[in-house]
Amino acid sequence: MKAIQDIWAKKAKKEGYRSRAAYKLIQINKPHKLIESSDTIVELGSAPGGWSQVITKLKRKNTKCYAFDLLPMENVKGIHFQNLDLFSTEFDECMNSVIRKADLILSDMSVNLSGIRVIDDEANRELNLFCLELSKKILDKNGALLIKTFTNQNLKTLKMRFENYFEKVFIEKPEASKTSSAEVYLLGLIPK
Repeated sequence: MKAIQDIWAKKAKKEGYRSRAAYKLIQINKPHKLIESSDTIVELGSAPGGWSQVITKLKRKNTKCYAFDLLPMENVKGIHFQNLDLFSTEFDECMNSVIRKADLILSDMSVNLSGIRVIDDEANRELNLFCLELSKKILDKNGALLIKTFTNQNLKTLKMRFENYFEKVFIEKPEASKTSSAEVYLLGLIPK
């Protein structure tokens, strides 16, 4: 099992991606063409930059890309990175004055796991709801929101919230995700 999962890490290293997570985005993006059809992209929790690298390769020439993380991230050409806390007034100001509208919001965020499942699940639920609320503020009428979440007691309710806000909702489990992981991705297309 571990050898199969290491294939993605080895492939990432060979192809110059900063993390195996790059393939998760590639695999989710392929049928939906999320990146290629966006003029403004916001990536939340971007470090170490694997998703940013994918965005740079797939985006149109004039697409603006903004990436945010509490952790530092090495520069990725074509990505405007800001080392900010998403719950800070600086992040709010950036959303209100610089970005205002986005076609695509991406989040591969997860909290640092404590090992206490109920605490971790609740903290990740808060991150998921943060992303959903941000999409209600800045997502354009034909926009999309893609977030990492987990198959736990919160998934059903979260999916229902997505269905209340988006015309189409998908749960994605890319091949590059560890099969033992409870991680899945929730994709909402076209706000109602």
